[in-house]
Amino acid sequence: MMYGILFVVIGLACLLLVQNTKNKRQNEPQYIQEDSSPLTKKQIHLIQESWQRVLPIKDQAAELFYARLFELDPSVKSLFKGKLDYQGDKLMTTLNVVVNSLDNLGEVEVMLQAMGKRHIIYNVEAAHFETVGAALLWVLEQGLGDYFTEEVKEAWVIAYGLIADTMKQAAYGS
Repeated sequence: MMYGILFVVIGLACLLLVQNTKNKRQNEPQYIQEDSSPLTKKQIHLIQESWQRVLPIKDQAAELFYARLFELDPSVKSLFKGKLDYQGDKLMTTLNVVVNSLDNLGEVEVMLQAMGKRHIIYNVEAAHFETVGAALLWVLEQGLGDYFTEEVKEAWVIAYGLIADTMKQAAYGS
């Protein structure tokens, strides 16, 4: 179940970013590349560069993530049945795969869809994706410090929206 939550978190981040991008930027083509990607090359670079700064502290970031997640919504703690350190490792590994695939999210779309469907089994609700996204952004802000600029934050919000939207669409059809 904890493995599922990790994937939910990662999926939520991307899906929320996608959803936010679609909803907020449909009328702002300056943010959309010619290939219809919701992320610009600069935003992808910012995400990947900031992620490289998180990797050395990934274990602490995972611990902070779960502490913040449970603080934001204590009810989700019951969804985790295994060890959080294992779950945290899975979360960071999945985020790493997604971040490194931002140039071509199609490469990980099937994986994200499968994760979204699996999260139904773990009783993850669509609303949990928002909480996961909030916890993820908070952890990035804590871990990156001054490097977590508005521009970096915006890029991560878009990416998380993409992930979360993909997972939720597969799981709930919405």
